[in-house]
Amino acid sequence: MNPYDDKAIADAFWEFESGLMSILGGFLPSITARKPIAARTKVAKAFEAYYKAGGVQKESGLEDIARYEVGGSIAVLVNTAPSAFWTLLLIHSHPGLLDDIRKEIDARTEKTIENGSTVKTLDITTLKGSCPLLLSSYQEVLRYRSMGTSVREVIEDTYLDRWLLKKGAMLQMPSRIIHQDPNLWGPNVNEFNPRRFLAEEKQNQPRDVCFRAFGGGKTLCPGRHFATNEDLAVVTVFIARLDMKPVKGDWTLPTTASTNVAAVVMEPDDDIGVEIKIRQGFEDVKWAINLHKSEKIFLP
Repeated sequence: MNPYDDKAIADAFWEFESGLMSILGGFLPSITARKPIAARTKVAKAFEAYYKAGGVQKESGLEDIARYEVGGSIAVLVNTAPSAFWTLLLIHSHPGLLDDIRKEIDARTEKTIENGSTVKTLDITTLKGSCPLLLSSYQEVLRYRSMGTSVREVIEDTYLDRWLLKKGAMLQMPSRIIHQDPNLWGPNVNEFNPRRFLAEEKQNQPRDVCFRAFGGGKTLCPGRHFATNEDLAVVTVFIARLDMKPVKGDWTLPTTASTNVAAVVMEPDDDIGVEIKIRQGFEDVKWAINLHKSEKIFLP
């Protein structure tokens, strides 16, 4: 019954997301944002049908609930989907990294026999504390591929060195500029370095405030714990269960020129053709995934 099982609805959601800024701009949206508004309506209608078919017990206010679900999908999908994409792609394409991370995950996987079947159990919360290379790689993906911008209102005249920030002005802080600054991250700032955030590399890292994938200050993303768990669950289970290789023989990173300006994580311009199969020796394995409450996101 999931509306997003219909590819047309899933495509409509991404059409809506790509034109989100033109809707928020509010300048003649019926003209300047015709396509994303139509896409939003299409997704909302799909959710309305979902609720009418029994998606919720109470059917009053379905149109409002459906519109809310479309907006809620932004938080659930817009940044977590591309961050999971980049994490899987960069782990698989970086020489030797997949094997090293797979060893970490396999070492933390519990194996039991239930009714004659092999069951492997992964505890995502435990992995966050015992798979440092996996966590460092994920954090580096966010540094390497995030582009969100924090916005603050200046509440009083403030000098930053010789620059005057006037009261009432809006200040924008693009994370991409900070994450790509060689004075902070070193000469290899433009490279994906999965070991950059390991504890032994702490002396080569800038202050924590320089990492802004989830924003910063009082408005630090409240969903950061959920998003991290969501991404790591997808990535970990995928790596533990499956083998993946590119159809064309070599891994290539897609361009990101068409990424929506409102996005926090860059979006690939094109799909990548891959071949996926179950890992050898894991064909008949059943899997159990556990997740417990944890405030931990990244390495200390």
